[in-house]
Amino acid sequence: MRERLTHNFGLKLLSLALAILVWIVVLSIEDPVYTREFSDISVTEVNGDQITEAGKAYSYVGGNTVSVKVKGKTSVVNRLSKDDLLAVADLSTLSITGAVMVDVSCPKYPSLEITPIGSSTVLKVEIEDLVEKSLNVKVNTNGKVSEGYYIGQGVATPNMVTVSGPESVVNKINEASVNVSIGSGNTTDVTTNTTLKLLDQSGGEVSSSTLNISQTDISVTVPIYETKTVPVDFGVTGQVAHGYKMVSAAYEPKEVTVAGRKEDLDKISQVTLKDYDISGKNSKVEDSISIVQNLAEQLPDGVVFTDKEATVALVVDIQQITETSFELPLSKISLKGSNTAYTYQKSGPGSSDKAVTLKVKGISSEINSLTADNLTALIDVSNYGEGEYDLPLTVIFDDNLELAADAYVHVVISKTSDE
Repeated sequence: MRERLTHNFGLKLLSLALAILVWIVVLSIEDPVYTREFSDISVTEVNGDQITEAGKAYSYVGGNTVSVKVKGKTSVVNRLSKDDLLAVADLSTLSITGAVMVDVSCPKYPSLEITPIGSSTVLKVEIEDLVEKSLNVKVNTNGKVSEGYYIGQGVATPNMVTVSGPESVVNKINEASVNVSIGSGNTTDVTTNTTLKLLDQSGGEVSSSTLNISQTDISVTVPIYETKTVPVDFGVTGQVAHGYKMVSAAYEPKEVTVAGRKEDLDKISQVTLKDYDISGKNSKVEDSISIVQNLAEQLPDGVVFTDKEATVALVVDIQQITETSFELPLSKISLKGSNTAYTYQKSGPGSSDKAVTLKVKGISSEINSLTADNLTALIDVSNYGEGEYDLPLTVIFDDNLELAADAYVHVVISKTSDE
């Protein structure tokens, strides 16, 4: 038996070696070695507390991701994702130039050969002062509600967060905000949880990878209000410059929309603005007045304007006053309180029996359109008997005109003859 086993032993050993070699070759052919590149692998740092405990903070210059080549069996390498790779930077080994090596491994398949691509596994770290900043949480809403409703100002809980980290990064932060989507079907308050975002001056997002934020999960309630349209009451006050006259004052819009809970909206019937002062003005006034900033009375609690930038456009027509002479026919002058027992004969200055000269003042456009038909002139003779009198003339103008000087009419009153 032993002789059988040892017979041609060398040949048998050679056959075994050849079989193993063939098996290895077959395996190599069926599952060859394969090299694959992985990029944007996030780096986990350790021993960073040694820096922060010294009142300092660190940030990565050029990012904190690495790229590597992984070499191994095709069947293994093809199953990998970058999440299977562990990149670790030990900040306790930080050099005086601010460089730190990143060790990349694959705990799941430790036999894989991993090599860096270029110098990507050397990160540049900047050490700065550790600073802290408190920020109010701003609630932004996206979308529209149905007509008759209004999206109110959202309330965040917490309404303030504290951010700490490298000074250069913290100083970039201009706003802490959350976004809430509102749909046309929302007619009641919207409550949700959302993630905090840090934004810079231009609205870009600031990376929080090197920051410590007191809370990032924010609870938000956005009120949905009903709306109401109410009239706007607005006027002018003051005296224009001497020799000028305010002809008209007009403004638009005459209505404004407010929003709130129904019980609060029931408390408001109009919006009253402070009167606009035109004292000393001597020309046309055209101005845009903020409704919110010029309220004579504050809105009831719980009521807001749907347009916080709403304005009233005011136009005040102011024109210079001029004087002119106007010939009023005596036939256009009525007698008030006349008695049938008397006859009345009118004459103007200088014994004119046709007209009386009036000194009239007003704006040019109204003076130019003045006729005897758009005024009323009368003399009160109710308290006068037989005789001759210079009686004051009362003139009522249809337009905004007035007498610049008193006018008189000579009247001769005689008894009616008894024939």
